[in-house]
Amino acid sequence: MWCIEIEKIVIKITGRIFDDDRGINVLTDISKLVLEKIKTGSRFILVAGGGRRAREYIELGRKLKLSEGVLDVVGIEVSRVNALILATLLGSEAYLPIPRSIDEFMKAWTSGKIVIVGGMQPGQSTNAVAAVVAELVNADLLVNATDVGGVYDSNPKLNPQAKLLKEIDVRTLEEIISSRMLAGYYELFDKVALNIIARSRIPLIFLNAYDVENIRKAIEGGDFIGTRVIYR
Repeated sequence: MWCIEIEKIVIKITGRIFDDDRGINVLTDISKLVLEKIKTGSRFILVAGGGRRAREYIELGRKLKLSEGVLDVVGIEVSRVNALILATLLGSEAYLPIPRSIDEFMKAWTSGKIVIVGGMQPGQSTNAVAAVVAELVNADLLVNATDVGGVYDSNPKLNPQAKLLKEIDVRTLEEIISSRMLAGYYELFDKVALNIIARSRIPLIFLNAYDVENIRKAIEGGDFIGTRVIYR
């Protein structure tokens, strides 16, 4: 499917994977897949979302009338805990400690190890982090592994008849994306992340994080179930 060799891969993993027992096998299988693929020369950056726990702490802070900036910091710290869990699963192949800034990320990347990150700064979602690091390393592929099958023509959680889009133009995606930017409520993607991938034309796909074999197909260049973003 891909016309270029896929060597540098960024996978943004939805925080919902860390929320319940369903995610235990998924995290284990993703770790096994990454460890397998690095033996063939692939390099990986994994970006962990904050999930339900981040939202719960953010809601607590909001009830305490904390600022949106502070709430973002709270969400960032939870995502870093998720990143640490994932790094531990990957063992000695993972870079530790978890990078907390772009400078630390670049140092981690030059180590040659698998780099796992969470959030980095207030006002920036983990989707944006994934886009930033993908741009920095000139990634061959950015995989946004969500809790749905890809990008739909309407909300699949509300509309069982929603149609999965196999391809979507980057500007059409921009129209679909929610503009809401409160801490903890970033949707499928956000405008900051979109602007980054658009300016660098980063190969981007959306697929379901719970189907690890489908992720394998995508990173190996095969046919996968999900949505590919195209640039005209």
